[in-house]
Amino acid sequence: MRDLLIVGFLLVAIFYAFKRPYLGVTAWVWIALAAPTEWAFGFSQSFRPNLTIVLVTAIAYLFSGEARGARFNGLFGIVVAFCGWTFLSTAANDSFDSAWVWDYWVRFVKVVLLFIFVVLILRKRIHIDTLVWAIVLSVSSYAAMEGVKFILSGGGHRIAGRAGIIEDRNDLAVAINMCLPLVVYLTSVTKNRIVRNGLWVLLVLGIVGVVGTYSRGGFIGLAILGFAVWLTSRYKLALALAAVVALPIAYQLAPEDWRNRQSTISTAAEEDSSFIGRLWAWKVSSLIAADDPLTGGGFGAVTDPVLWNRYAPATPDFGPIATPPIPPWLAPKAAHNIYFQVLGDHGWVGLAIFLSMLWTCFITNLRNIRRAREAGVGWYQHLARAINLSLVGYGITGANVSLAYFDLLYAIIGLVTVMTVWRDELLHAGAPGQRHRGNDVSQVRGQRRPAHGLT
Repeated sequence: MRDLLIVGFLLVAIFYAFKRPYLGVTAWVWIALAAPTEWAFGFSQSFRPNLTIVLVTAIAYLFSGEARGARFNGLFGIVVAFCGWTFLSTAANDSFDSAWVWDYWVRFVKVVLLFIFVVLILRKRIHIDTLVWAIVLSVSSYAAMEGVKFILSGGGHRIAGRAGIIEDRNDLAVAINMCLPLVVYLTSVTKNRIVRNGLWVLLVLGIVGVVGTYSRGGFIGLAILGFAVWLTSRYKLALALAAVVALPIAYQLAPEDWRNRQSTISTAAEEDSSFIGRLWAWKVSSLIAADDPLTGGGFGAVTDPVLWNRYAPATPDFGPIATPPIPPWLAPKAAHNIYFQVLGDHGWVGLAIFLSMLWTCFITNLRNIRRAREAGVGWYQHLARAINLSLVGYGITGANVSLAYFDLLYAIIGLVTVMTVWRDELLHAGAPGQRHRGNDVSQVRGQRRPAHGLT
């Protein structure tokens, strides 16, 4: 049955992608995040729906006549520059398995290609909102389903991803944290009461989903994300009082295993073997970059057994935190930090470009928020704020995972690029007194009212 559903979805996606290329990009993002073929058990597992959608979308775009109107900005250039630098670091790598590193680079190029097509094709509000819906329905719907299981099991069900890059529970916590602000955005612009109430349920279950992953980094990111939402809200006193009442009750109702795990955050550096393993990985990444500051060790450098064994003896007293010696039998560990991941993979230059990409995206969106406020365009302002909160969630929770090349991040950066290069047209179309067409699902409810927790 699942195989038939996947085939049906693919046929429908192909049909509409030919007619409207932005729907092809939307399907591309949903497939990349949901990995639907991983949910099937039959013939559809051999399908390559993403490749099919990419080819169809590219052909539809070329024949649509829109290629001549493409626009780019500095943020687009930084993303392309980062991709180019990863090529140099890959070409310079001396990994024991060079073919694997090049394969990793090809996978990252596909992610950047998704970003490029988002920028090339999306131009209108309906395009942008459709992509946001695809992101939310791919990640938050799964989080909600798992959140229900967590509640029904009394906290006994530990939530983890099932397919794609968010299979690991820590990775899933990052993805959910990134999507929560986008869910709030959709609640602020959706007219249909039933859909809006469903989104609020999705939001609550998404929060439960983060808790149910038992990820300490995910919980810290959720707490900081909540604080950021509180800072941007007009209802600070009401939210603060609600938190004072609800949080202690929620903590006491949480499973004992979960409370015990979160209580180890303060002593992780001394007692937690998982955290010490992360320190080892961060030190090895730093040592790789110290030896090759320009290009690092190439994709997956810290997981290379040759590099790991080369630098492991130097880790105990390296850096500000002393660690036990790495056992010689221990297999290489993942970087478990987006910043150290890029540092080890692509050197200090690669890290500088990566940080510049994140910072430019955030600052650009702050300008977008200011311009939207001046123009009185509520939906644009709310979405820009939601995206910046999503970036905060990524930047904080990402300190615990190896997700520097995450599809969702580059889709969101693509959204910021689109909202910037087409800003004048989007703001003019959404200005008070202008007539909106083609966006029935997401009309703004009252331009004078702030979004829920995002203004």
